[in-house]
Amino acid sequence: FYMGKDDNFWEVGTVGPCGPCSEIYYDRGEKYGCGAPGCTVGCDCDRFLEIWNLVFTQFDKQEDGSYAPLPKPNIDTGMGLERLAVVMQDVYSLFDVDTIKSIRDHVCKIANVVYGSNVKKDISIRVITDHVRAITFLSSDGVRASNEGAGYILRRLLRRAVRHGKILGIKGLFLEPLIKTVIENSKHEYSELQEKFEYIITALTVEEKNFNLTIEQGLNILEEYISNLQKENKVVLDGTKCFKLYDTYGFPLDLTLEILEEKGLGVDEEGFKREMEVQRNRARNAQTETTYMGAERTIFHELDTSVNSVFNGYSIYKFDSEIKFITTQNKVVENAKAGENIFIITEQTPFYAESGGQIGDIGEISTDTGVFKVIATTKVVGGKIAHQGEVVNGEIKVNQLAHLDVDRKNRLSIMRNHSATHLLQYALREVIGNHIEQAGSNVTPDRLRFDYTHFQPLSSEQIIEIENLVNNEILNGYDVNIEEMPINEARKKGAMALFGEKYSETVRVVNIGTKSIELCGGTHVANTTEIGTFKIVSETGVASGVRRIEAITGFATLAYYQNLENELNQIGYLLKAQKSDIVKKVHSNLKELQSLQKDYDTLKIQVAKSEAAQILDNAKEINDIKILVSQIENVDMNDLRNMGDTLKNKLGEGVVFLASGNNEKVNLICMATKGAVEKGVHCGNIISKSAKIVDGGG
Repeated sequence: FYMGKDDNFWEVGTVGPCGPCSEIYYDRGEKYGCGAPGCTVGCDCDRFLEIWNLVFTQFDKQEDGSYAPLPKPNIDTGMGLERLAVVMQDVYSLFDVDTIKSIRDHVCKIANVVYGSNVKKDISIRVITDHVRAITFLSSDGVRASNEGAGYILRRLLRRAVRHGKILGIKGLFLEPLIKTVIENSKHEYSELQEKFEYIITALTVEEKNFNLTIEQGLNILEEYISNLQKENKVVLDGTKCFKLYDTYGFPLDLTLEILEEKGLGVDEEGFKREMEVQRNRARNAQTETTYMGAERTIFHELDTSVNSVFNGYSIYKFDSEIKFITTQNKVVENAKAGENIFIITEQTPFYAESGGQIGDIGEISTDTGVFKVIATTKVVGGKIAHQGEVVNGEIKVNQLAHLDVDRKNRLSIMRNHSATHLLQYALREVIGNHIEQAGSNVTPDRLRFDYTHFQPLSSEQIIEIENLVNNEILNGYDVNIEEMPINEARKKGAMALFGEKYSETVRVVNIGTKSIELCGGTHVANTTEIGTFKIVSETGVASGVRRIEAITGFATLAYYQNLENELNQIGYLLKAQKSDIVKKVHSNLKELQSLQKDYDTLKIQVAKSEAAQILDNAKEINDIKILVSQIENVDMNDLRNMGDTLKNKLGEGVVFLASGNNEKVNLICMATKGAVEKGVHCGNIISKSAKIVDGGG
């Protein structure tokens, strides 16, 4: 069937590769058709189902609308697996295919509805069925809910599914059983679903729970906005209000738009985008204020793009190389003198530039005429490596031969911490599970920081087990094997990679110990014994579903334990106990303190009773109501309240008013018996007026 350009020509956007296409349809028979006499391919009914498309990509569309031949034409073929399943199982739609239908039926069971009985409810059933599959597979691939990239897609899909659950009348959390159904259906073909079962369930349930905290409030506010639009005969919701729903209540723009469209209303998308840009600029400006030397490093865009820097410092810490560029924060210069802060770019360098979570090297660059102190090394535009710092002596010039010398002690500390980070990830996966994914890292000479995906704090026992695993790998003295290989070969060997990171065809693989194998471009020790020791110093939560470990190695661990030893000595001195007896001494002191506290409380009650008896003698009677006013020295609010209760019970009918000064704070209480209240006594008014006298608020 020849359908013409509208139906048989594939192009995306206004420019770029494109070409004619041949679409393959399957005739599903008259029972799926519309019954019209002229029903044929191209009809909008469900009889003719496209299952395959062949695109003959042979043109490059130009901005003027013309089509230039591609130098290397190709055929892009794509078949719809799920559409083929519809044909093979001879069912009406994708949602009737066995594996999808089981999810659809589970949605109906939870919502207590029947599929096919209500058009609007059917839409919600299909939305939930489709989205719960998508978020399950996204989560298994390591995508975490966030406000950017793939994480934002996951968040939008989940929140849309939750909203359609509300439409169906589902109360509370409901995604977990549906996710389990998805995993059960596909775990044999996609083993990672079962391997990451706990993580997937926990991650998505936490996200659902967080959205549930705000969705009701957000829906109520949106309903109020809709009501106001209808009253004012308007059809477009202000972009500022849309952004508030997004920023405060977690409503993605498309969710707000979907709800509004159901009411025949629209969204001021341009206004929303303006508000979003204002927020981004605010964040961008805040970031710019904290960059080195107070500005973004845009000066590097002006440098010759044909000149690159080469890092040759994995095993060499010093060599000579020519200085190619010198810049300040905002201009390219030919030389720099003592006291000037500059960036130096050389042809080659042994200095590792900050990347992959590893901080850049420090050290010294010297020439015949000057000395430059390197305080940081970073990657900049065009593959160049910039050495940041200050000229400390003489003058540095472009084209000079320079001697580059990395601070070896600093580099070795970084290497110890970086190799330990790899062992830490291995240990976490061993102790907690394979769902552990790296969510960020920061390696410095002083410590390592590792962010990972998990939803609850580590127990003391787990921390000890992780430390023992890492230290066991260290003491076993394993060589650190590093080699370059094709990325597909690395993956076959089980090398871990960062989700979302782009890798070249050839990658660097770091293999440490018995099980740690990762793609990594950083610097590492040659043998695990060089790490020395490993100690976790903190484990905290940094975001929903993300935990953070900070740890130390080598001499930092020694300093840590020496500091603890010193503190124990001081505690022992204060307790008059040997270090081995400190815990026993603390228990003994606590027991003694509890006994003294008990004696003190008993004595306090006795004193209060004695004071109460004396205070009662000062009661006066006004208009048949007994009034008792007294000042008590240095009594807290709780004791003052107890004394008031005692006096009120002994007073009969009347009012008790007590005041006490404690730590420059005045406490006031007023209590009235039932009879006094019936006669018009109002304790709140009494306290309010009295508090003003003592500069209080009542």
